[in-house]
Order: sequence, then structure tokens, then C-alpha cells
Amino acid sequence: MRRSKTIFQSLLLVAFSAIVSQPVFPKAERAKASKQPVAKPIIWRDPGNITARDLRYGPGSAQVAPVGPFVFVEEAKSGESPKFKVRDARGDEWTVKLGPEAQAETVSTRLVWAVGYFAEEAYYFDEVRIDGLPRLSRGQEFVSGNIVRGARFEPERSNMKSGSSWDWQKNPFKDTRELNGLKVLMILLNNFDARSGNNRIIYVGGPTATEARYYVTDLGATLGRAGGLGGTRTKNDLADFLSTKFVRGVDARDGVVEFDYDTRPRGLGHLSVFHPIYYRGEVNKEKAMRGIPVAHARWIGSLLSQLSDEQLRDAFRAANYSDGVRESYVAALRDRINQLTRLPSRTQRR
Repeated sequence: MRRSKTIFQSLLLVAFSAIVSQPVFPKAERAKASKQPVAKPIIWRDPGNITARDLRYGPGSAQVAPVGPFVFVEEAKSGESPKFKVRDARGDEWTVKLGPEAQAETVSTRLVWAVGYFAEEAYYFDEVRIDGLPRLSRGQEFVSGNIVRGARFEPERSNMKSGSSWDWQKNPFKDTRELNGLKVLMILLNNFDARSGNNRIIYVGGPTATEARYYVTDLGATLGRAGGLGGTRTKNDLADFLSTKFVRGVDARDGVVEFDYDTRPRGLGHLSVFHPIYYRGEVNKEKAMRGIPVAHARWIGSLLSQLSDEQLRDAFRAANYSDGVRESYVAALRDRINQLTRLPSRTQRR
């Protein structure tokens, strides 16, 4: 039964690759790149007192959280998860995501933000009323009348302008501990969709932006099992997350950490080779996550280790996980953090 389900999911993933591999607005991307404001590139900012970080709201806050009533605006057809836009009582516009990514993304954005990286605001509703909601082309299984279950809200802020994507291997931060620390976070969360297409430069400050912030967006393909297209990768699945390893060891010859992270296409996933843009992105993503120096992994581990279990619990409370599931995830994350802090400070060559 599980094998037939896996084959079926693989076929769906191959079909999905045919969709996402098509270049979206290629001319617009080139035009956008030529018009980007001149701003200082930033990928990480000192988070200060990490023990005081509020993971209940993460990069957002209670003051700017969505406020009902909510009115349907339009359905969004892009991406793998069902999405639509709404307007809240303040007139702010939000993108609502449904499905298993909603909870996982809510948690992952908080963990990334907690240690100094940039992450999108995410607010989770177990149930929420959406006035004027039509029948959706995707995600109707999460809808009962005008009530939507398991919804992640992400805002559109007027002072933030989305720019071009950025590549893991070609960026202003190559070989820095800050870039490698972000890679370690992706591996720690089992983010199997950490391809460059989900990396985005966000310009902050309006028309005269002074900062070009490097984000990893769409953090929903996390907290399950990492794997390649056509394999047994999952998202927001506790059992699968617990079944995977994290640090496999240290290569003493090169002084780099060997992680349990392989997202190369598997089985039927190799058919995505007929869609070279997507296939190349999948292969490059896996390569980019290799060769992380021990010192850089220990550095991000030292930041994560400052988070208390209660702070970690708050991240899962924000996404309304049950008590038992929350505690299991917290214990698993603590174990992974400890694996980083226990890495040898020096590696001995044989």
C-alpha cells in the first residue's frame, strides 16, 4: 500500500516538475534586475539577546497580525500549495496558504528569524472565516462553507519590494559563515525545496531602499523527510522527521561536516531531466549544501543553542500543534542543535 502510494506521489511530482520548470516571466525578471535599487546586501543581522526573542510571533508581532473579518480577493494559481488572497479589517492584503505547509512554514520562519536571518511573516489560524469565499480550484478539502481550516497568512507590506532571485553558489556572501549557517538551517529543518528559485532579494525602505535583504522564502517543505523528486520526501510529518539523521560525521581531510541531506531526483523523478531548468535547480541545490566547514556549523549551533525549549515550544504553539507532537519536535530539534555544538573544534588529518 505504501509503495503504491509512493509511486502515485512520484507521478504527481513529475507532473508538478513539468509545471514549475517553466520559466515564470523570464522577460520581466530580466527587466526587474536592471531596475533594482542600489542597496546594501544583507543576509544576516546580529539578533542580539537570542534568549529574549519572541517565537510566538517571530518576524511579525501582535500589533501587525491579521485582523478579521476577512474578505476574499482572488485565488492564486502558482506554487504547489493552494493559495488565495484576502483583505482584512485594516485593509491589509494577505496571501493565505492551505495544506501541510501551513503549519511547517509558520514554525520554520520563526526558527530562521530567531538566529538573525530574514524570514517572511507567517500567522496561523486553525479555523478562520473568509467572507465571499467561492469554490476553490485547489484546496477545497480544507473548506467548509466560508470556514477555512489550517491557514497560514502572509502579508504584503508596502515598504518591502520583491526583487530577483539569488543563487546559493553565486552571491555576495560566498564562503562566509553567515551563508553556510543558513544552509545548515535548511538541512536542520529538512527543507527539501531549498532551491534557488525560492531565494528572493527583498528591498526594504520604499523607492529609495537602503537594504537588499537575502531571504529564503516558502519554508513549508520542512519538518518531514528530505529527499529528491520521485523519492519519499515529506513535509510536516513528525514520524518522518524523527526517522532521519542530521549530522553523519566530519570529513577529517577537508574539515567539513557530512550531513544526511540528499535531494537529488530519484526513480521517476529523473524524468524531470526533460525539464532542464527545474532538474538543474534540483541538482545544484543538493551540491550547494555540501562542503560546510565545521567552524561554520558550530557557529550556527552556538546561536541555536541559546534558544530555550520554551522558545521552541512557542514556535509550535504559534502553529497550533498538539502537545504531544510539539514536545516530540522540540526534543528532536534540541538533539540536532546539540549535534552541532558537539562537533569537534578541530579535525585531525589522517
